[in-house]
Amino acid sequence: MPSVFLSRLLNFDAIPIRIKTSLRRAAGLIFLAGLSICLASCASVSVDNIRQTSANPPSIAPDEILILPFNLNEDGLRVDRKGKDFETFRAELQARLNRHLIKKLGTHVAPARVISTEDGLPQGSYWLLTGRFARINQGSRLLRSTLGLGAGGTKMETIVVVQELSGKVPNKFLAFETTGGSNISQGIGGVATLPVSGPMALTSLFNAADGIRSGVSFDTMRTAHEIAATLSDYLHQRDALGNKPYIKPKLLGEIPVRLPFKKTKKRSSTQSATP
Repeated sequence: MPSVFLSRLLNFDAIPIRIKTSLRRAAGLIFLAGLSICLASCASVSVDNIRQTSANPPSIAPDEILILPFNLNEDGLRVDRKGKDFETFRAELQARLNRHLIKKLGTHVAPARVISTEDGLPQGSYWLLTGRFARINQGSRLLRSTLGLGAGGTKMETIVVVQELSGKVPNKFLAFETTGGSNISQGIGGVATLPVSGPMALTSLFNAADGIRSGVSFDTMRTAHEIAATLSDYLHQRDALGNKPYIKPKLLGEIPVRLPFKKTKKRSSTQSATP
C-alpha cells in the first residue's frame, strides 16, 4: 500500500495549481531556488548513524534520565585556550550542555538530572545518557560575521550512548552521533544576494550579529536539542511519549522543507499521517 505522503502526491487535487513552463525555464527556477537555499542561513546540527544496540530495548519512558557529563576528545579540539583557560572551557562546555539537556529532555522525554562518576548507579526505571565530544572547532567570530559562507565556521560532533538501568546490568540500547555547526551561513555580505534570494537575503544582517555572539555556545544548544529529539522520536515510535510534546530529529542530509500541498481528507481510517 503506498504511503500517505505518496498517496497525496498521486492525488492531483492536492496540487493547487498547474505549472506550464519550458524545461529551460524550469531548470533556471530550480537553480535559483537552490542558490537561494544555499545562501540562506544553514547553521544547524543533525543526527546520524542511529542504531539500536540491544535485542531487548525498553518500550516505555523512564521515570528519570541520568546524565553523565560528556568527555572531551582532546585530539579533536580546535580551540584557542590552553592550561587553566582550557580547563575552564571544558567545565563550562560540559555545564552548558547539561543545562540544555535537562531542559530539553524534561520537556520532551522525561525528567533529567546530572550525576557524577562517583555516584553509584541506581536500579529501576532510569536511563543513563553518556557521550563524548568527538570534535570541536571554535572557528572565528570575525570571519563568520563578515565573510561567512563557511569562513570561520564552527563544528561540533558528539557520540551518544543511552543505557537502561532496570536490570542488574546496564542495557545499552541506543547509540547515535550528532554533527553540525555554523556551516555556510552568510555574513553581512549576504545582503548582496537580495536580487536572487529576495527578503531572505536580509537575514544576513541577523547572521552578522549571530556570527559575533554565536559559536560553540549555540552549537551546544542545538546539539542538546537533537539529542532530546532523538529520544523523543524513539518513544514516539513506540507510542510511549505520554503527554510530552513530540519533536523530530533532523537527520543528516535531510532538508526540513514542507511542500505547499493542501491537506486532503483521509480516504481510509487505516491511514494516518506522520507528524
